[in-house]
Amino acid sequence: MESNKQRLDRFVAWLVDNGAEMSRIIVRETEHGNGVYARDEIGEGTQYAQIPMRLVVSARVCREALRTDTQEVELTGRPLLCAFLIQQRFVTSESSFWHPYISILPHEFHTPLFFTSQELDLLRGTPMEHAVEDRRQLLRKEHAATLRGVSDVVIPRSELTFENYVWAAAVVSSRAFTESLVSGTAGSDGETSVLLPLLDMMNHRPLTRVSWITNDATIGFQAGAVIEAQSEVVNNYGAKSNEELLLGYGFCIPGNPLSCYHIKLNYSRDPQAADKQMILEQAHIASCDHYIRADGLPRDLLPMLRVMVMTETDVYYVKQAMARGEEPKLGQLGLRIELRARFLLVFLLRKKLDALPQIECVPSTENGRQAVLYRKEIESILRSTLSDLDKSESRLLACASKLFADDLHSLPRYVCDNGQQVETIDEQLNTSAEDRLVAESSDDQQSRSKKSRTVLPAQQFVDDVLVTEESFAHDADFLAAVEQVDIDEDVLLVLFILRIRMCSALPWHTAVQRLESFKHPMLVYDDPDTAEAYGEMMMEMGEVHDSLFPLLTEHFPDVFPPENFTPELFLWAAGVTESFRLEVPARCVDAADGCDVEGLLLL
Repeated sequence: MESNKQRLDRFVAWLVDNGAEMSRIIVRETEHGNGVYARDEIGEGTQYAQIPMRLVVSARVCREALRTDTQEVELTGRPLLCAFLIQQRFVTSESSFWHPYISILPHEFHTPLFFTSQELDLLRGTPMEHAVEDRRQLLRKEHAATLRGVSDVVIPRSELTFENYVWAAAVVSSRAFTESLVSGTAGSDGETSVLLPLLDMMNHRPLTRVSWITNDATIGFQAGAVIEAQSEVVNNYGAKSNEELLLGYGFCIPGNPLSCYHIKLNYSRDPQAADKQMILEQAHIASCDHYIRADGLPRDLLPMLRVMVMTETDVYYVKQAMARGEEPKLGQLGLRIELRARFLLVFLLRKKLDALPQIECVPSTENGRQAVLYRKEIESILRSTLSDLDKSESRLLACASKLFADDLHSLPRYVCDNGQQVETIDEQLNTSAEDRLVAESSDDQQSRSKKSRTVLPAQQFVDDVLVTEESFAHDADFLAAVEQVDIDEDVLLVLFILRIRMCSALPWHTAVQRLESFKHPMLVYDDPDTAEAYGEMMMEMGEVHDSLFPLLTEHFPDVFPPENFTPELFLWAAGVTESFRLEVPARCVDAADGCDVEGLLLL
């Protein structure tokens, strides 16, 4: 049986005989597979590996090899290259011009498509688990197309198996280059990859400086920095995360700065999905795929989450602004949206982290080691991101407490014009002032509420800023009255908003006064479509009001005076409670019952 060294020797002879220039390098076997090494020092700007264009495995080469006298090949892209590789390895074999190259290609790979079931278990709960299945399904479709597109005279069906196709696809994903490197322009029909014998043997090292040198006759590499004698000659595959490297090449890089966690957001079941998609498109956010790295969130992730957590009111007024020709200002929707966006992201990431099962037994295989390395980096990214989000939440909550104490607000412009916008708050959060802001907020709240210095910003926020059922304790008359009647919790909040409006002594009086001119979309009578859409809600609220009044006024005239609880004011307050809801997760306030705290954020 032929040894690997014999195959390498034949491959090198084939390269040289066909015009390759490789006098400055050596191809040799190592413990990690075949590699390329410098004979002597290679200076910066020196060309060290060249092959003639006749050794490029292009779409034209593949078509010529696969066609028959009566049938052209109806394949493009990866299926075309895969069919060629299968033919060359399993059918033509030693009789082929390409045999010396085909024979040095690996027969096995370390990509997850070649993992055992035990090794795949290490990827459960990670984005790679779904990526592997998606890739497998894609390859099945390509394999089926290849069966239809290649004559069984060229490749017998006994050789054109799915297993062989997976092998060929692994060769392509780990060794192919874009056709534009050769032609200068990308293919127009999907034929965008080529195989480059010798040039595809160099392993990946991030940040390696290397240049492609191409002319009509040859293609090769030029050193971007000095390569020491006898050192490995490497390539730079580009900016790739460990997920890309493991799925496409079968390895990970420890501490890879480009490692990321892939999260795909989905709002398709949202009743307002169409409107939210339109807003996202206007904000130039096209993709639901986001890649979280250890050094921070991707640019479009929070803006997209802001849109996802918008209420019907937010959507309505943002669309109104867009109709006036304004671009959606997703950073100017206030603290309520900022908090909801972060709460949602933390929920999603915690769910992803909890889905990672404990590693009980690590296979003593290269695949197992690479899978564990990938998984540990994924877990590290999730934990560091959640830690950063926790700090961000605390700062935002402390900022809300500070704004409330100073009778300021961050309401969007469609509610009130003179608020502190979120970009101003973001600036505070990202400067040295943030610690001072938290400290000032804590001091203010301590002096007002006589709380301990150990009170969490979230607990202060819930106790002092958020309007909840617990807030009724600030209005003893109201609390005494509603304890005697059976009224739905949501309706109680509507009634309490009207009590806050009439009672200047209540802490939220100024915040409610700011909302006097606010209109829920159901109250925008100059928009027939909106009035029709919310007609049922208005009727329901009208019926609720009629079921309560004048009964409440008759029993508690000082608490529910008729001039402050008219049908019009009741509808207005119902719109406020519908539009300014916020749920603070139980994790933020250490809730003993494990329940989220629901209330209204009016600033």
